Amino acid sequence: MIAWLPLIILALLAATMIIMPLISKARPPKTRAEFDLQVYKDQLRELEDDVARGIITPQQETAARLEIDRRLLGVAKAGYKSPGKLPKWQAALALLIAVPAVSLGLYLWRGSPGAADRPYSARPELVQPQAMSRELLAFIAEQETALSQNPNDVDAWLMIGRAYLAVGRFEDSANAVRKAIGMGRNDAGTHTELVEALINGAGGLVTPPAQQAIDAALAIDPTHPAARYYDGIAKAQAGKVREAFDIWLKLAAETPSDAPYLPYIRSQLEGAARQLNVNLAEVMPQPLPPQNPINGMTPEQQQAMILQMVERLANQMQQTPNDLQGWLRLSQSYRVLQRWDEARAAVEKAAALAPDNVDVLTEQAGILLAAADPAQPFPDAAKEVLQKVLALDAENLEAMYFLGMAEAEAGNKDGATAYWNKLLTFLDPNTQAHAEVKARIESLSRPGRP
Repeated sequence: MIAWLPLIILALLAATMIIMPLISKARPPKTRAEFDLQVYKDQLRELEDDVARGIITPQQETAARLEIDRRLLGVAKAGYKSPGKLPKWQAALALLIAVPAVSLGLYLWRGSPGAADRPYSARPELVQPQAMSRELLAFIAEQETALSQNPNDVDAWLMIGRAYLAVGRFEDSANAVRKAIGMGRNDAGTHTELVEALINGAGGLVTPPAQQAIDAALAIDPTHPAARYYDGIAKAQAGKVREAFDIWLKLAAETPSDAPYLPYIRSQLEGAARQLNVNLAEVMPQPLPPQNPINGMTPEQQQAMILQMVERLANQMQQTPNDLQGWLRLSQSYRVLQRWDEARAAVEKAAALAPDNVDVLTEQAGILLAAADPAQPFPDAAKEVLQKVLALDAENLEAMYFLGMAEAEAGNKDGATAYWNKLLTFLDPNTQAHAEVKARIESLSRPGRP
């Protein structure tokens, strides 16, 4: 009983701090609706400031403003109904009894009095939400708008689920990932994303829904590293520290030494080893060799390895000159190395094999433009290829854009305007691309233009 005395005193102190406002005569706080309205109004003012300082674009500001306006309307229309209240003395008495009882009950159920202290920063299972940047707010607003128009976009549900997780909207994140799973994205990685949202939403606890998601991920792929990692977390929280330790130990043995999550596994093993009184150094396995062999090399070694790979591909293409994809890979490799003569020659081989393939011709035009001197006029060879692309595909956006540039550089304002006006008909007016093309059209009429 004496050992529990400090815990009981702390619980009573916590309850006292909670009930004091109930029995005091302090001014009542604002309602939830009043608070939300003030927050949303502050956000609107911040958006205006960010646009004025050039931090976000007007298009991003518009998307974010639409989302904030929607929430403002929701607060104004629905409001928040206050639940029925107990008299203050009854509420105070109820809390005085409930807070210690619930706290002690939860601690006895989930607590580990004998476990060593672990700082929050050393607990990788608790993903700390990133600060909500204006760009992330705008992205979420854009995705919500897009999903309202196309709710069957699985990838969009996954992306917004990750964005919600980053800003701490864990319940929304879990619901978004569930949407993706319900629409057929039934792989181990997606179930693990659901696990992360659920665990974070529960303050780090593996709840029954989270356990179900872990089990689903492991049923699909028993080797999935993240699912196995969280399965160990679940076992440890259930008091099965030895089972958790064995899971993490096996996972560490099967993890490449350059895997970014290996330090997290080691951290969990260290904590479990302390509880089990195990010498981790004696049992810790050596990780697998680096998954990417280029890691650990000096820049000179990396460059030499890349050049050898490209030369092997070039020699191989001499033996298989009809390999279209091989010529494209070789041209792209030379493009990365900025060896423009070889890149042009390789893509010409590909174009000769597929003279009416729009993708190949577009790649050829891209290399011709990338290799051109910016101080020189628009290359005629690239213009010729782009005209062929547009003849084959009248709705090719890249061809319309670059042919418009070619006409503008040549002083043909009408020709440039025609290409870009046609391009605008295929672009969403709310996108940055639309704004950019429109700005180019407007620039044609400015004084000083040829």
